[in-house]
Amino acid sequence: MKKNYLNLMWLMVAALILASCSKDDDPIIPKLSLSADAIEISETATSALVVKVNADAPLETAYTVGIALSGTAVEGVNFQQIAKTVTIPANQTSANIFVTPINVSAIEASKVVNIALQAGTGYELNTPTDLDITIVDNANPPSDAPEVSFATSNIVTNPYLEEEFTITVGLSKAYASALTIPLSITDGLFAGTDYEISGLENNAITIAANEVSAEFTVKMKNTAVVDMDKTVQFAFATPSVTDYAVKATENTLDINAVDPQVDFSVWFNEENKFGYFQDDWTTSTTTYKTDLVGYDTKRYYWNETEAAWKLFSGEHYFNTAENDNNQWGEVINTLQKVVGGKFIYTTDFERYEIQAGDFLGLTKFFANEATYGRTSIKSNGWFRFATTDASATEGTVVIPEQTLTLYKADMDVWKAKTTVQIDDNGTLRDKSYYAWYADSNTTQGDVSQSTLVTPVAIQVAKSVGTYNSTTKEILVDVTFTCNDADFGFDEKYGTKDGDTYTLKLKYIPAK
Repeated sequence: MKKNYLNLMWLMVAALILASCSKDDDPIIPKLSLSADAIEISETATSALVVKVNADAPLETAYTVGIALSGTAVEGVNFQQIAKTVTIPANQTSANIFVTPINVSAIEASKVVNIALQAGTGYELNTPTDLDITIVDNANPPSDAPEVSFATSNIVTNPYLEEEFTITVGLSKAYASALTIPLSITDGLFAGTDYEISGLENNAITIAANEVSAEFTVKMKNTAVVDMDKTVQFAFATPSVTDYAVKATENTLDINAVDPQVDFSVWFNEENKFGYFQDDWTTSTTTYKTDLVGYDTKRYYWNETEAAWKLFSGEHYFNTAENDNNQWGEVINTLQKVVGGKFIYTTDFERYEIQAGDFLGLTKFFANEATYGRTSIKSNGWFRFATTDASATEGTVVIPEQTLTLYKADMDVWKAKTTVQIDDNGTLRDKSYYAWYADSNTTQGDVSQSTLVTPVAIQVAKSVGTYNSTTKEILVDVTFTCNDADFGFDEKYGTKDGDTYTLKLKYIPAK
């Protein structure tokens, strides 16, 4: 009995020893998962976000776990490089992965980096095996960022002046890198039609590194739109980077194109009205037109020899243009004189005559100018008045660039006289008429259609002068070019440079 008991005891001890040896020999397989105190971090954060690799049991030796990265965040751009393996030290149950954001100056959507544990030997994966870490984009510039603003003030202009403006965009302080600053342009005026821009690329201006300003230009265009009042506004578009901030003030610039009506009452009034545009001549009376209104002015030239203003010859009658009340145009009357009118004794005397003028006085320099009574040079308008203030008494007068054509003839032919004997109230008299009488009948007063004339082109440059309704003066220097051999210019009238001439002219009301 005792022997059986001892045998049972030994069997129990052996079983315990065998059981103990079997447990020590089984390997430990840790299960790994990920955790983080936060899953968002600002791209401007100065400390890294910590992602932990957690093991449910330690091992006596260190082991390495693979890491995979994915998502919209770009390594090296949105966050600093992360090793693709992490080591859990011996006898430890965790290791850290550091997500260190990079502050990208571009303003964009927030980015996500996905960190995932990779399968391997010696461990198993437990949930969660991956985490999304959001790098929150920062749209705000730093407090010490330079501020951008317009250094140019708002502009008011008249489009007829075709002015060019330099617009300066400035920084409160220089920046180490070049800054490209997008602009927004609100069109009341339209680029390419009302103005042209240079110095911008895709509506953005670039300020070079270490500079505090850059410029672009706006060149106004004359579209001949009457009574214009339109504005184009330049502003700073929403920045695409946080390298600069838009200043709270001086962040827009307006260019207002206006064309208010000029007051011509000191030149055009009843006292200065020309009331002698002929309508019909009879043997006893002359009928004058009432539907053709013109006003007279006196014209002076600056005598270079005497250094004084001198009266310039020539007649001219003006009124505002029908389609543009800020423009003066010459008033021209073509009158047909027929038998039964004053001094028209036979059909040989019948003719067309012109009542007109030469506002610039250029025909004075042609002794052989062909005219039907008076000079008639047609143009699209002589003077265009421009102001930016309807109540202003001073402004700008523009003579547009244009080619004027006058006509010359052989005066021996043009002014050849033919004498006829006519019974006038029973008295025989010799009456004479010019050869141009018949010519004017042929052309019905349009000298450009005559076969006896030669056209002469005078190229008038754009000239800009001033008007003053208080002093009643219009002052302008007129520059023109003429290379015709019959053109004779006395230099007391102005200056000469080859075939180019300049007259200094003044106009005042006739009365």
